[in-house]
Amino acid sequence: MARHSDPDVEARILRAARDLWHEGGEAALSMRAVAKAAGTNTPAVYRRFRTREDILRALVMRYQQQIYEQLVSCRSLTELAKTFLDFATRQPREYELMMSGLLGRMTDERPNIDLLAHRCAEWFGGKARDHQELVLSIVALAHGTAMLRLSGLFPKTDGKRIQAVFLRAVNILANHRQNLRET
Repeated sequence: MARHSDPDVEARILRAARDLWHEGGEAALSMRAVAKAAGTNTPAVYRRFRTREDILRALVMRYQQQIYEQLVSCRSLTELAKTFLDFATRQPREYELMMSGLLGRMTDERPNIDLLAHRCAEWFGGKARDHQELVLSIVALAHGTAMLRLSGLFPKTDGKRIQAVFLRAVNILANHRQNLRET
């Protein structure tokens, strides 16, 4: 009897990988664990994803798309920065994977950073490339703030204060963006 292909198996594999990653991070994600959680066998996982890194790449791309969809509707730099920080603190494991360096090994594309640069051009004038220093400053500040919140260095009760300081710093950077330019 011929085997019937399951068209939903790839989606189940990625859902299972996402859930495993969310629950236990990198240590929880093995091809065998993914297969079991997806209700399939290990060879079926390998047929669709040659390595565990391929699964992680697919997850990174999904998380990138997920945050992009949230950022694209933002109407100000402050809203965009807050949305990014909210994503990182609400979905720490997903943020950890996105920022793990895997993306850098996968592609040169940075859709969310490019979106920030294009929005800066819309909001402040000029071209996206004119705002590279501002974008780099905001990305560094956002990542540092997210990591401070996620690390537990400060009590959770300081979360709102940390966010408020972060957003004020973003506004200061935006207001003094000319000072960031290389001379």
